[in-house]
Amino acid sequence: MRAGSTKLIEILNCPSLPSLPTVAVQLLELTSDPDVKMKDIAQLVSTDQALSAKVLKTVNSSYYGLSSSCGSIDRALGYLGLNTVKSLVLGFSLVETTALAGDQGFDLMGHWRRAIMGATGARAIAKQLKLSDPDEVFTAALFQDMGMLAAFTMLKTEYSGVIDDTPHRIVCAAEQDAYGFDHTEVGEALAELWKLPKDICDAIRYHHDPDKAQSGDIAMVRAVSLGTLAADAMSSKSSQVAIRRLESQSIAWFGVSSGLEVEKLLEEIAESSKTLAKMFDQDIGEIPNPAMLMAQAQDKGMELQINAQKQADALAREAVTDGLTQIANRKRFDTEIGALFGEALSGGRQLAVLFFDADRFKSVNDNYGHAAGDVVLVELAKRATSVVGDGGLVCRYGGEEFVVLLPDKGVEEGERIAERIRKRVADTPFDLSSVEGVPDELPVTVSVGVSAMDAGEPGRLDNPAELVEEADKGVYAAKSAGRNMVQVYGRFTTIDLGGSKVSKPSQPQDFGASDSGNNDPFIHGNTLLLIEDDALAATLVMSLLKRKTKMAIQWISNGDEAQKILAEIAESQQNPYSAVVCDLDLPGSNGLDILRAMRGIEALDKVPFYVVTANDDSDLGKLAEDLGATNFMNKMDLSKDLGAWLNLLAGADQSSGNRAA
Repeated sequence: MRAGSTKLIEILNCPSLPSLPTVAVQLLELTSDPDVKMKDIAQLVSTDQALSAKVLKTVNSSYYGLSSSCGSIDRALGYLGLNTVKSLVLGFSLVETTALAGDQGFDLMGHWRRAIMGATGARAIAKQLKLSDPDEVFTAALFQDMGMLAAFTMLKTEYSGVIDDTPHRIVCAAEQDAYGFDHTEVGEALAELWKLPKDICDAIRYHHDPDKAQSGDIAMVRAVSLGTLAADAMSSKSSQVAIRRLESQSIAWFGVSSGLEVEKLLEEIAESSKTLAKMFDQDIGEIPNPAMLMAQAQDKGMELQINAQKQADALAREAVTDGLTQIANRKRFDTEIGALFGEALSGGRQLAVLFFDADRFKSVNDNYGHAAGDVVLVELAKRATSVVGDGGLVCRYGGEEFVVLLPDKGVEEGERIAERIRKRVADTPFDLSSVEGVPDELPVTVSVGVSAMDAGEPGRLDNPAELVEEADKGVYAAKSAGRNMVQVYGRFTTIDLGGSKVSKPSQPQDFGASDSGNNDPFIHGNTLLLIEDDALAATLVMSLLKRKTKMAIQWISNGDEAQKILAEIAESQQNPYSAVVCDLDLPGSNGLDILRAMRGIEALDKVPFYVVTANDDSDLGKLAEDLGATNFMNKMDLSKDLGAWLNLLAGADQSSGNRAA
């Protein structure tokens, strides 16, 4: 049984758990029948005179904008359809169900402000983008956070202590930390108990992370999630960030051509929320002016253009990235070596190429299966990349073959880097514990071939394919001489198919800590880890930092990838980093999740951690400080005094650059 499941069962079995009124339950049963007659629906709703009056009052309000007055549920069904009437019945039922929570200490005003704005926003988004039935989306958004009410009913002030003053976008993480489950799981279970439609159950479960939804109406889940972002834009202290996220996320999910009109959307939320709150008899507080919010946000057209460019860049990166190892693929290699070779021939630049593959790799697949082989390939890519850093490009050439491009490097430097790759692979067995039915560890070695423009006779090369072929011959020479070694073009006997002998190379040298000028940042702990999903911001920071410090920079654009790296460090207790700069809002794990994980690792506990964000929420800053952040910095403030910030990071380099791993 998973952690927290016992408490979850207790909540769902709580005798005081909210329940839907009888008419709502009967309505759900009727509408589950595809052959249900409209007159049966009208008759059911009309039996509850108070509910029927509320529905008709709302139908005749400006929210629906009917041209003539509607005097009966029959006519309401004819004018607006079954789903509209059903959404209103369920909405009023939910209000009735939750009425007592506010008297017991729950922030009912905040709940309904978010629910009503989110629901009107989700409905408007569904209409703008021509998605699922807008009223079904409205219902799903209205019910999305009912799990919080259920959790409060059981846990009372204990639960309030967990969620109070916690920004809603990270409330799930706070709930998981406290209980092992979050309100989306409670809400889904309650929705299933109430027999709500499956698409609505899915929207409740995944509205905080729609990409995890595996089936059903994923467009509905995304519309509900976008509605929540729109509600944040109308409510949060950082509406500018919420507007930007709303624009970029709508493009990511529905494409540039979706044409979500954000200003029009916010205007509709402002107007509709006032009407709906009045009909639901709820106080949702003051509603800001949408035009003012948009004026304060960054220029909308520029933001859309930047985000469209990000999407194009992401697609372009995907086209030249190996799907398994996430390093450059053969297509990227062919493009890069063609350009570099041309520059080397015409401009006299140096260029070295390393070719390597795993020794006896076929036996890994044969003995342990392709899953184990894939783990080995991924780890080979990671170890080679950690050695090469920003000084070159590691590519998957095909199968188990890898190639490294080293611009501005000659044969001697190429040999040193090749030896460091060989040593990095051979020194520590590969972890196969994630693969079932195989040994936990597997020793792996590589054979490496090296060639460069200054290897062998000058002027011998006419095209880049010849340079690659020389390095490839080095791999064959290394394997013939015993494997697990480096062979350099010009220092071994050329191998032919007749089996002529090759000369055995001298013993491998250690190009580790004493190799001045070729320091491996993962050995010395002088690497800055930059976690930032905005490619433009990351490029700017890296360019400026390189002028201030010799610190190596490792850039990661995804929070989950950062968590994987931290897990590896936790196991090895080898610290490669002198400082971490992390954005707050990231794909996958957010900045606070990463900070929390990092401060739990002994090897990283004292490493400076700078949170940078466009968010000016002081509560988040306090939370980051409590978790151990060195500094919580607003990007707008940084831009005003970028020099001082760069000097601060350069100081982190100087203070920790000589620390042993």
